[in-house]
Amino acid sequence: MSKERGFTLIEILVALAVFAILATLTSSAMYYAFNTKERVSEQAERLNTLQLALTLVQRDIEQIIPREVRGNEMQVFSTFIGETQYVEFTRSGFPNPKNEEKRSTLKRIALLCKDNKLIRRSWAELDTINRKRYRDKILIEGVLHCKFGYLNSSLQVLSEWRANAIQQNQHAEPLPKAIQFNFTLQDWDKISLLFIIPEGLYAENQV
Repeated sequence: MSKERGFTLIEILVALAVFAILATLTSSAMYYAFNTKERVSEQAERLNTLQLALTLVQRDIEQIIPREVRGNEMQVFSTFIGETQYVEFTRSGFPNPKNEEKRSTLKRIALLCKDNKLIRRSWAELDTINRKRYRDKILIEGVLHCKFGYLNSSLQVLSEWRANAIQQNQHAEPLPKAIQFNFTLQDWDKISLLFIIPEGLYAENQV
């Protein structure tokens, strides 16, 4: 008679139990690994979007110049309008290679916080008869809190900017020295940034 014998039912059940445990552990580890990779990718994309948005904001602010605009039946709008959640200004450096287009190289820009978003607003014409004709571009989404502040020559951070609101022994300041931008993202912590305005920082004889 042959001395070979097969596996008993208990041995098979034990083997299946061990295999099931190993399969569960392996699948959990793989799920966690893929989930972590996906989260890392999402955060990297989020960071890249944030960096691009802030680079655009910095570029706009660095090219601010003192230039009033007209609109809505020739109404004059200040060089710089600064509110808690809205800032508007004129910037230079709007490309027009070889002057192919009959337009200025200046552009009117606004940054505003609305509906949990940071929005960049621009007008096609510098002096427009209809200020409701603008283009909005969403720069950052998931903005829970957003606030602008304005640094004057006394290094005070003001919640609003009024170029003609001056105190005794002070000169009129058409532009602040810098813009403080405080905001909180939905998935990140609070962020505080300071953008220097070269035209306001180095202006010496403003009246």
